[in-house]
Amino acid sequence: MTHAERVDNDEGTERGSGSAESGTSEVRTPKALPGPVEAIRLSYSHDEDWWDSYGGRPEIWYASADLVDHDTNEVIEHVGDFEFYRADPYETGDLFGVLDGHDGDVGLVAGVILNLRTREFRDDLDGIIGSFGSAMLILNSATMNKEWRGTGVGTVLAGRAIKRLGTGCRGVACYPAPLDDPGESQNDGGRENAHQALRRSWERLGFEHYRKGVYVLDLGTVTLGRSLASLTKQVDALPQPDLDAWIDARTEE
Repeated sequence: MTHAERVDNDEGTERGSGSAESGTSEVRTPKALPGPVEAIRLSYSHDEDWWDSYGGRPEIWYASADLVDHDTNEVIEHVGDFEFYRADPYETGDLFGVLDGHDGDVGLVAGVILNLRTREFRDDLDGIIGSFGSAMLILNSATMNKEWRGTGVGTVLAGRAIKRLGTGCRGVACYPAPLDDPGESQNDGGRENAHQALRRSWERLGFEHYRKGVYVLDLGTVTLGRSLASLTKQVDALPQPDLDAWIDARTEE
């Protein structure tokens, strides 16, 4: 599983007939949302067994985004999924070994932010994120259903999940890398464009490049809160179905 995959394109827009590669201008119009965002609910889950001490297994949190009828609490449609690892070298002795042994992709990020000799976070992280808190949150995957991609909704939902799960963490790290759909092929140019779009999505939340392709966000500042407020306002302004009419139409199907 790759990190921070398939969330959003650079903007919640659709392209017109022009092409930037051909030198002609592009006409961008707001992309209509497939459902009303006010019906989206984020639900969180975490498995913990009786004997867990977190010394030998990672702490994993899952966030699921769904369109819900709030009157009945019925889930009408799935929107996306997010997976986070909470990494604290003071709780887990061999943090890199535990994370890498559980998921190689998480190990990739851990190997960049950890000093493998001291088994603590690298000192140069202090130049980007604050030292308040002993843990880091790692965003391992962020996947939106195809019709929701490119709307900006995925970026907002990821930001809200980070804000909810990042309590006590000094920062959050991710490795933006797109995952091709089964049967979908991309040339090098298309893949690089997808990488750039993902990087811009995380940069809009306040992430900045740290090293070796890993991006980090300081949770000790107001950056995330301000970014979320701005991005949420942009998404709310997009064309979208009326809530009651949409629910009535979907429940009658």
